[in-house]
Amino acid sequence: MHLLITRPEPDASAMRDMLQAEGITADVAPLLEIVIDTPDAVLLARASVLVVTSRNGLRALERARIPSDVLSRPLLVVGRGTGEAARRMGFADVTVGPATAKDLLPLITAAWRERIVPAAGGADPGPVVHLSGDKISFDLKPHLAGLGIPLVHDTVYRSQPVKSLPPVVQATLAASGYDGVVLMSPLTAETFVDLVVAKGLAEGARRAAYLCLSQGIADRVAPLGVRNVTVAVRPNIEEMVALIRDLAAKSAAMSPPGDQSDTMS
Repeated sequence: MHLLITRPEPDASAMRDMLQAEGITADVAPLLEIVIDTPDAVLLARASVLVVTSRNGLRALERARIPSDVLSRPLLVVGRGTGEAARRMGFADVTVGPATAKDLLPLITAAWRERIVPAAGGADPGPVVHLSGDKISFDLKPHLAGLGIPLVHDTVYRSQPVKSLPPVVQATLAASGYDGVVLMSPLTAETFVDLVVAKGLAEGARRAAYLCLSQGIADRVAPLGVRNVTVAVRPNIEEMVALIRDLAAKSAAMSPPGDQSDTMS
């Protein structure tokens, strides 16, 4: 089975290498370039709780000189991989939410009421600081404001769509050479559709299966007229890998005995 992975780097190559070990080949075509900024040092110092909903938020923190007292504050993240990376960075109090930013709401609320407010001793605690990107799929701020919990966004990374597809990817799309296309953000899906349509590659592209992190992403590939779209049960990397493995198993089952695609290693 041969895939097209559209994630930004370095995550795209990491996924490709992991799948290669399972006999699944892939081309990498990052459709977004991620520009990472250094977090606001003053805001970090004031924060009572830190929230990170993407590995890029942690990458921004890696660029900062994080005081030891900040490393001891509660950090709430989405995804086991992000949680493990945060612990390796030295954060001692890491809580991992199951899938999305929305899932963090009860965890933030509990941390604020049970730990932050009592520890403040009657003083106003510092805000919850969300180290976010310029595109936010779920804004925690209005929901927490209704509970009297202050949240401040620090935009520490920005997503910039690329202007073209690599030549090898264009050629493979034209030849209907991808068994599947991995899409993990709405902007990525929109960029993919725009580039494919602009190059007249829709016919070849629509023959692939589309593996989407969310229904919103799946909706954005609808203009291509694709017929095989699968959405992850939960929007996390583990579920996306499960979709890929399931597609690989189905592809193998449909191949005649002894037959192997020339894209396989």
